[in-house]
Amino acid sequence: MAFTEVAYKALQDIVGEENVSNEPAICQAYSRVQWLPSGVMQRENCGLNMRPACVVMPGSTEEVQNIVKIANRYQFPFIPRGSGFTFQAFPTAAGTIVIDPKRMDRIIELNEKDMYAVIEPYVSFVGLQSEAMKYGLYTPTPLAGSQVSCLANYAWHGAYGNSWITGVGAQNLLGFELVLPDGEVVKSGSMTCPGAGNFWNDGPGPDLRGFLRGGMFGHAGGIGVVTKISCKLWQFAGPEVFPTEGNANMKFSSGFGEDVWRWYMIKFPYKYPEEEELELKKSAELFYEMGKAEIGEVATHLAQQFLYTYSSVTKQDLFDNIKNDVFPSGFVVVALQAKTSFKQMEYEEKVLKEIVKKVGGIFVEEDEPAYQVWIKRAANEWIRFGNAQRLARPSDNFSIGSSNVDSIDSIVYEIIESNEVGRDLLKKEGLGKDFVQPLSIHGGWISPQEYGYWCLHTTDVFPEQEPEQCNQAIEIIGKVAKSQLERKSAAAVIHLLGPAYDIFGPMLGNVHLIMKDLKKEFDPNNLANPGYATRPDVLSQEELQKMMGH
Repeated sequence: MAFTEVAYKALQDIVGEENVSNEPAICQAYSRVQWLPSGVMQRENCGLNMRPACVVMPGSTEEVQNIVKIANRYQFPFIPRGSGFTFQAFPTAAGTIVIDPKRMDRIIELNEKDMYAVIEPYVSFVGLQSEAMKYGLYTPTPLAGSQVSCLANYAWHGAYGNSWITGVGAQNLLGFELVLPDGEVVKSGSMTCPGAGNFWNDGPGPDLRGFLRGGMFGHAGGIGVVTKISCKLWQFAGPEVFPTEGNANMKFSSGFGEDVWRWYMIKFPYKYPEEEELELKKSAELFYEMGKAEIGEVATHLAQQFLYTYSSVTKQDLFDNIKNDVFPSGFVVVALQAKTSFKQMEYEEKVLKEIVKKVGGIFVEEDEPAYQVWIKRAANEWIRFGNAQRLARPSDNFSIGSSNVDSIDSIVYEIIESNEVGRDLLKKEGLGKDFVQPLSIHGGWISPQEYGYWCLHTTDVFPEQEPEQCNQAIEIIGKVAKSQLERKSAAAVIHLLGPAYDIFGPMLGNVHLIMKDLKKEFDPNNLANPGYATRPDVLSQEELQKMMGH
C-alpha cells in the first residue's frame, strides 16, 4: 500500500488545505504510544513506520465518509483517533493516515427530561460534565481522566469511579452513527428513526452495540469511524459548579458540603497482608449487602498502591506517604449522594452503618491519616476525575497486570490467584524486582457494577517506560493470562483484543475466525486500522509464545 501525492490532494479537497498535514513534526506527534508495554514493544519493531503519512481533520460525518471513500479508491490504511489515550491508535505500517476528529467537538443535544446527550467525537468528559451539571445531571467519571473523549471511551470500554451506579461504557451507550470502512453510514437504536429521539439502544431491529464494541473492548477503529453517539446522563445533587482548590495537577482537594455528598472509608480488623484474603472477602460481603439495599453512589475497594498513587500530589509526596504508612492496607470507599433529598441520604447512611456493623467492618475516623489523605484530597475526584494521571506517577508508566469481569466473589478469587502468580514470578524469576514501585502482589481494584450485579477488577504493574522493563511487564501479564486460561477463568474474554484474538480465539469457539469474517465483510480491503481485529504483523509468533510463557 502507498500513500500518494494525488491522494493527499484529494484529502485537501475534502477538508481544506489547513486541515491536512504531512509535516514530519506534526505527524510524529501522532506516533506516540502512551504508557502501555505493548506500545513500547511495537515502537521497537516499527520504527518510523509508526509515523503516519499525514493527519487529516474532518469537520462532519460527510467529510469522514469522503475521506474513507478516498482511502478505498487509493488503497491506503486509515486509523481514527480520539484523544490518543490508548495505544491502538498509531500506525503499524507505512502509508497509513490518522483521522483526527478534533474539529468535531459539539454537544448536539442535552436532553434534561430524558437524561441523555448526543455528542461528537471530541467532546471530553469535562466538557460534557460541566454542561450537564447545570441541569442537575452528570456523566460517569472515567479513570482515564476528564480530558478523554466521551465517545471513544463509551465505544471502547469505559470503567468509572461511580460504576456502582452507571456500569461500564456499554451500559451508557444509547446509540451511535458509524461510517463503515467502505464509506457507508449505519446508525443504531432509536437514532435510526427520524423524529424518534435518541434515548433508546435496544431497537428497532438488533442491538448493534456488540458490532461496534466487539468482545470486551472493541476494535479501535478496525470496523469504521464513529462520528456521533447518544449517551446516558445521571442525577446529580449539585452544585452546578464544582469547587476546587489549587491549580491543575497540584490540586489538593475539591469538596462541598455534607448536605449533598458524604464519603466513608471502611477497613476490617485483619493483619495485612497475611490475612488479606479475609479482608477482600469481607469487602465482597459488604458490597452484596449494599446491593440488596440499593444504597450508595460510589462503592469500591482500592488496593494499597492505588490509594498511594492517586492521592499523592507529587512524587515526593508519594514516597513520603509510603514511608509514613498512610495506607496500611486496602480500604473500601463509599459515597452517598442526596439526589432526591437530604432525608434520603440520611436514611442511606443509617442503612450503611448497620451493614458495616453486620459484616464486621470499621469506619475510618476523620483524624486518621488515611482519611485525611484520601477523603480530603482525592475522594471527589471520583466524581470530577481531573487527576487520573497520578496513577502513572511512580514510574511514568503502568499497565494492568490482570483484569476480569464476573461476580464479586469470583473477582476476589481472581485477585488472590493472579497475585499468587505474580508473587511466584517475583520470587523465582525476579520479574518486577527493579520496578520503581514493585510488582503488585497484594490487593486489587474491586469495582462492583450496577449495585453489585456484576464486578470488574484490575491489578497494576509499574515498570519504567523502557524496553527491558516493559518486556518484563509483558511477560508477567502473559503468564497471568495463561494461568487464567488454565483455570478456565472468565477473564479470557478480557484478552480478546487485536493480536490476542489469534492467541485465545481457538480456546473460545474460534471467535477470532468469526471476527476475521466480519472484518472481511465490512472492510474487504483491510484499510480500517489493519490489525484490529486481526493480528498486527509487528508481533512475531515467537513473541506471542513468550508472552504466554511457552
